[in-house]
Amino acid sequence: MAHPYDINNHYKTIRKTCYTANIAYLILRVFYLVLFLASKLWIIAGVTGATVIIYLFCFLLMKKKKYYLYALVCGNEFFVFIIVTTVMLGFSTGFHFYLIGLSVVSFFTSYFSKDNNIKGSIFWAGLSLIIYLALYFGTSYNGPYYAIDRWLEMTLFATHVVVVFLFVVFYMVTFLKHALSLERRIMNESRTDELTQISNRYGLYDYFSEETNKSSKVLALFDIDNFKLINDLHGHVTGDFILKRVAEIATTVLEDSFVCRYGGEEFVVVLDSKNSFDKLENLRQSIEKEDFIFEGTKLKITITIGVSSYSRDMTLEKWVSLADEKMYSGKKTGKNKTVS
Repeated sequence: MAHPYDINNHYKTIRKTCYTANIAYLILRVFYLVLFLASKLWIIAGVTGATVIIYLFCFLLMKKKKYYLYALVCGNEFFVFIIVTTVMLGFSTGFHFYLIGLSVVSFFTSYFSKDNNIKGSIFWAGLSLIIYLALYFGTSYNGPYYAIDRWLEMTLFATHVVVVFLFVVFYMVTFLKHALSLERRIMNESRTDELTQISNRYGLYDYFSEETNKSSKVLALFDIDNFKLINDLHGHVTGDFILKRVAEIATTVLEDSFVCRYGGEEFVVVLDSKNSFDKLENLRQSIEKEDFIFEGTKLKITITIGVSSYSRDMTLEKWVSLADEKMYSGKKTGKNKTVS
């Protein structure tokens, strides 16, 4: 099942892109219409006027959220318009450049479509190539229908170079922004424990690699005493509730520290070495005093904490291992204590 964030962000990107593109297409068609009317090219002006109506109609399609139909209408309109204008005005006017842009858009559209059908994109890109070559050879042999002024030819060519460049950049930037946003969310979720919504082991790896002042820190590893027995007697749903509540207490009591769920019922805390023992004892006592009430059942929970200091060039695995040894020393000597 798709994540709600993915769906909302997906449709937001589609909607924004379609509206922005349609406004740009409409302005461009009006620009052509003015040029063609000024040059008294009545047939091509009539065709362009029809395309203006098409893009006005496209706003209605988008209002009804018919984005796939909108893409089909635009794609086919572009093909027809490119063929007609190139045949009538000549290859040198640069309308054929749009076919390159359409190839980019076909893959963009495939990415944001429901079925991500890349075969359709390859088809449209292939069709663009065929039309491109056909227009080149066709106009080379037959010449354009209209003999237009040099200024109009140069204006159209320069316009198409700029527009198609911006065309490609716009779609690629839109795609890149969406992809980077999705990548950031995936990276964040991959480093967040799904149950407790605090960092997980991978988040700890990132923290360790980015922390530049490890010598001033201590690492504490703690787990919930007799947690397996709690799961066996009260069920895993109760166990999950306890894990979430312990994470909430830990992040509240140690608000300036890094807290993560290391795995199972084990948690890791990295905090400043100054007064670290007192802070961890405060955490232990807070959990001991807490009434864990779930579905009418009240449970008392304790934790055992092992603490280790950082030594020069120590690996994260070694740092955790030292804290683990201290924690198990506390387990063997009565539990519900902090061992440093």
